[in-house]
Amino acid sequence: MEVRILGPVEVTVDGRRVPLGPPQRRAVLAALAVDVNHPVSLPTLIDRVWNLPPDRATDSLYAHIARLRQALTGSAISIERRGGGYVLEAAPERVDAHRFHRLAKQAQTHAHDDSVRVALLAEAMELWRGSPLTGISGDWASRMRYSIEQQFVGAVVTWAQAHLRLGRPDTVVTELTPLVPRYPLVEPLASMLMRALCALGRTAEAVAQYALLRGYLADHLGIEPGPELRALHQEILRGDHDQPVWAAGEVVLAGADHGGFGWAPLGKPPRAESLSWTRPTAHLPDRVLSRRP
Repeated sequence: MEVRILGPVEVTVDGRRVPLGPPQRRAVLAALAVDVNHPVSLPTLIDRVWNLPPDRATDSLYAHIARLRQALTGSAISIERRGGGYVLEAAPERVDAHRFHRLAKQAQTHAHDDSVRVALLAEAMELWRGSPLTGISGDWASRMRYSIEQQFVGAVVTWAQAHLRLGRPDTVVTELTPLVPRYPLVEPLASMLMRALCALGRTAEAVAQYALLRGYLADHLGIEPGPELRALHQEILRGDHDQPVWAAGEVVLAGADHGGFGWAPLGKPPRAESLSWTRPTAHLPDRVLSRRP
């Protein structure tokens, strides 16, 4: 049995979906799954499930948990009462977001073996089924969705860097071309695409990509691209773009030095007021990363 939140919230057994019921019940499951094996208090659960809790929110929560327990009966996953709240007890590997997080972190430890990095990240990205927590509304779900998507973007940047160092710019262009417009504020994605285009001799397209990003930032935020992307643009114009791909690190959104922020780790969503810097979440392409290491 597996709990999946990297897309619609669902529970699967041997690839078959287990009926869970209405969106609020799925929200309860997601609220427990992100903190698997750690108790979540009743007030926290209520805040995660409802923006404006109904009068009998606690009773509703108890009813949803009872139905979820029935759905999980006989599996290696259970919901237990603990510490004034509830806990989803399961091996973290049974929750797709935690498995994704573990694979992405593991890939970061293989800084000197790009083939291993690509293989680990390809495995992680196979877990991605679209916008996290699809069908779950509310402030908490929006913040968590943003947090998880930033981890996804960080993994894609690391994957692209590794492929460029392995001499595979064509693969990077294929995967990043549809993805970059969906995350116009993530400059490292644009940088990887521009570098890959240059490696294929398509420098005019790389310059055009920079112009698109610059226009978007000017129109929506009133700012210029960051110093690293501006420097890359100048290198391309001078014909001096054959520089080593910079090492993987924290993915920083455009505007981070103008009051924005970088990506938040799983379980620590950014402040709600910061979400105004983001573009509405869109479903990702079905094929995000190549399986070929």
